[in-house]
Amino acid sequence: MSKRRRSADTGNQLIGVVAIIAVAIFVVGVIIIFAKSLFSGVEADVPKGLDTATVANAAAQTEAVQSDDSKEQTEETKKTKKTKKTEATEEKKGLGTKTVQEYAYLRKDPSPEGEQVICMSPGIVVTVLSKEDENGYVQASFDYNGTLLEGWVHSSYLA
Repeated sequence: MSKRRRSADTGNQLIGVVAIIAVAIFVVGVIIIFAKSLFSGVEADVPKGLDTATVANAAAQTEAVQSDDSKEQTEETKKTKKTKKTEATEEKKGLGTKTVQEYAYLRKDPSPEGEQVICMSPGIVVTVLSKEDENGYVQASFDYNGTLLEGWVHSSYLA
């Protein structure tokens, strides 16, 4: 084979490698642009009226933060909360209680599109107020720092 032929083959190989690199850079660029446009709807600001706080076991949190000086005042607060809770429970006799097993949203309506009231943490005990509907939702209520919240939660999150 002549030197000219070998030189042409080497040049063709080099052109092929450069072409592959150029295509790879183009594909990566397209993926980045696509990803930016795909996730551009994710806003840093939370819509007004949406409570994004996660509810945990309020009693455990309260006891961990209290000092000895506030224990007497806390006992009175607990009695008041228990009275309110008892009144609310008597007013809304449910079908029993269930425990949230995974993070779950309490919603205003019994559907995945229903407005989210609050996100409940595992371990929260809720009072079930209705039987499961055709979509798998039950009406439930629970005490959130002295306020009785009521809404709908999918039964698959409760046990």
